[in-house]
Parts: sequence; C-alpha cells; structure tokens
Amino acid sequence: MTPKISIARSHPCDFRLYSVQFFDTPIEVTVTSSATVVRKWLRTTLFLRRRYLGRLVVGLGVQWTPPNTAADTLQLCVGSRCLIIQLSLAATVPLILRRFLLDSNTTFVGIWNGSDEKKLWMTEHELRVHRLVDLRRYVRTRDGESLARASVERIVEEHLGYKGVRLERDISMSDWDVENLSYEQVLQACIDAHVAFEIGKDLRAWEL
Repeated sequence: MTPKISIARSHPCDFRLYSVQFFDTPIEVTVTSSATVVRKWLRTTLFLRRRYLGRLVVGLGVQWTPPNTAADTLQLCVGSRCLIIQLSLAATVPLILRRFLLDSNTTFVGIWNGSDEKKLWMTEHELRVHRLVDLRRYVRTRDGESLARASVERIVEEHLGYKGVRLERDISMSDWDVENLSYEQVLQACIDAHVAFEIGKDLRAWEL
C-alpha cells in the first residue's frame, strides 16, 4: 500500500498541516519554522505524556541537503502526531524544544541515525539530544537474526508487518532547505519518524 497524503490546513506565515494515511493509521503532520507553533506542539505532547503515557518514546529523524552536513529539518513523532521543524529557515527555536531534547525521561529513537546528533549540533541552533537510540541494534527476526545491517524497508516489514515502506534515495538527496517542502518530502520525513516511534514503543525503548 502506498501511503496517501493531503494538505489539511495551512497558514502561510506559520505552518502547514497535512493528513497522512499510513496503512490503517491516520497521522497529523505539522510542518513549520515558527517557534510559536513548535512550542504549542510540544506543550500538547507533554500534556498527553503526563496524562496517558508516563515515560515517553519519540521517533526522531533529520534531513539535510547534500553536500551540506547540517540538518535542515528535524522531525519528531509521538503516536499519530508528527512535527517537521524547518531548522534551516527558523530564526530561533524555543527553549522548550531544547529542554525536550535533553529530557532524561524521554527516549528518542530512529533507524540508521548514527550521524543525526552531529547534524543537529552543526545547525546554527546547536541542538543536543540526551539519548538517541539506533533501533537497528535491537530489532531481530522471529528466528532471532540480527537486523543491524538491514534496510529500513526490511526492518519495518519484519517488525511491524508493513511491506514496501522505503525511504527513497532521490528524496533523501533532494533540497530540504526550501520554504515549501514537497508532498514526497513531507511523506518520507513523516514515515521515517513514525515507524521509528512504533518500533521503539513496541520494544519498550526506555528499558534498552
């Protein structure tokens, strides 16, 4: 199944809100460079954690534009809510984001993310993450085979049962510092963070 995406609402100066249908899961995706919008999204996330979740697992990913090495975007996903922060366009980032990324009660997870922390630090915002887990170290097949060298597509199929979930190289290598990201870019950034969240939650990543 190919995930479907549509724009739900936008405010030219602040954000764009997309609806992504990922198999049976509808995901709300907010794309923004606004500190105000980031602050509001994080406050809602932290409220939901206190009310329902306790310790929090967050899918995290970054995108950048080669040959540059600093992150242009930071994507975060909790449940069916994803946030894509356009770091290269952001005049500033809110203090709540810095505190969120350094929260010892939050476990950030991703797949093939060995350079993500460095790329976040290399932005003009110099962001740091308290703990970022590469899930490849922990996912295994039903027969106990390590998936440490496997593709995202195989890891997702083996662990979540979703077939054909690929991160396309041409999209990964595209221009991520543009003001209006394409549907394909938004979709790939969202799926990257969302599948990491789902696997991290299933593995109880806060215990790893």
